Amino acid sequence: MGVPERYAVELGEVCVKYGSKTVLRGVNHVFHAGSSTAILGQNGAGKTTILRTIVGVVHPYRGWVKVFGLEAGTVGAKRLIGYLPERPGVYERLTALQNMLFHAELNGLNRATALERSMALLEAFGLAGVAHARVHTFSKGMKQRLALARTLLADPPLLLLDEPTSGLDPDGANLTVSLLREKLEQGSTLIVSTHNPYFARRVSRDALIVADGSIKSRGELELLVFERKVRIRLLRAVDVGVISRLVGDGSTPLTSQGESGVTSEFEVAVRGGEEIAQIVEDMVKAGLRVVGVEPVESLPKQGEGSYT
Repeated sequence: MGVPERYAVELGEVCVKYGSKTVLRGVNHVFHAGSSTAILGQNGAGKTTILRTIVGVVHPYRGWVKVFGLEAGTVGAKRLIGYLPERPGVYERLTALQNMLFHAELNGLNRATALERSMALLEAFGLAGVAHARVHTFSKGMKQRLALARTLLADPPLLLLDEPTSGLDPDGANLTVSLLREKLEQGSTLIVSTHNPYFARRVSRDALIVADGSIKSRGELELLVFERKVRIRLLRAVDVGVISRLVGDGSTPLTSQGESGVTSEFEVAVRGGEEIAQIVEDMVKAGLRVVGVEPVESLPKQGEGSYT
């Protein structure tokens, strides 16, 4: 792909209005080339508008947007983007292959390359068997697969995907994850808007939490969105107050004996491996015998688990 810029996308004080309604309020962020970022938030938070502003179909009344150093919306910038809108927008009267070839022509691919890439992507998305079928006969999920295949056709260095798993069954979602991971390994930059944190964690390292047109928080997705816990087992039961003093109020006793409130097993929220090691070290120093530490399935944090 050969795009040398350090930053794939730069947003500087971006403000957008639809009529009299302000939908983006001074958004600032830099997406590094080769990064993978999920934009999460409730409906109407501004997720889709951020993507549309990067593509250049929405113009900020204040601020600026650059794509690999180029002004957003210019021909040069658009050629670097593969954009999947929330509604696929495939041509119903054309066949799947005709949809692909038409898109390839718009992107300046020669006929031989276009045909080869089109068939390879239709095969990858499980649509090779219906390549010559008209799209109006497709299910919603098949249309979404076709739209995803079309988005990848020109091998763009920047992928902007708005709810990419909408309408997909589990097999389709798994195919999408595999292909997106492959593109990331090849150096593509991925920005995905989704309400699904479980899908986001499969394809994205970083996350932006958007609300009321502003970025409320940003960082590593696993730490920002999911609560990570470990279960710690002790050789002997101890007073829960002792555990609280050592690991804080975030601990949850799992076993208790008698009325005194003692436990030999508890869960505690942690930020990473270093914190786990520190907790174990503190407990050993306090004379407690730790006999087991195991991870607990992480779940969306309370209040951040629903983005619809």
